[in-house]
Amino acid sequence: MQIIDQGIGNKMIEFVVPCVPVAKPRPRASQAGGFTRIYTPTGGAIGQFIASVRLAATDAYTGPPLQDPLRVDCEFVFPRPKGKIWKTKPMPREWKASKPDRDNLDKAVLDALNGLIWRDDSQVVDGRITKQIAAGDEQPHVKIWIRSVS
Repeated sequence: MQIIDQGIGNKMIEFVVPCVPVAKPRPRASQAGGFTRIYTPTGGAIGQFIASVRLAATDAYTGPPLQDPLRVDCEFVFPRPKGKIWKTKPMPREWKASKPDRDNLDKAVLDALNGLIWRDDSQVVDGRITKQIAAGDEQPHVKIWIRSVS
């Protein structure tokens, strides 16, 4: 976890969140008393994931929320399925071409960092998102890079 100064006002914040990535759930609806309420679940796994992202970000950056347009790159590394664990064959990282969707993973990270690293996630104007399955000797995690694009 570090902040790397890249010159005049151009800093990169880089940190790793040691946890299983969790996507932001879809909005839900419930009815009571003739009214429909729309909400997004925040408890359980997503709540723990958001707390982990915020804790790692707090360790990496202690300044005020950034005001510039930002680029945010996220690398989501998922646990290796039991069916892909071998004793003698190499187990390199693999692309994860299944659920959860990459945009929902990104949304969970961007929402978690609102008010902490940046004022609002609308400041994020660019970024790369990758989903991979962990190598045999690797733990699941999320690696996040944040840099100013101004």
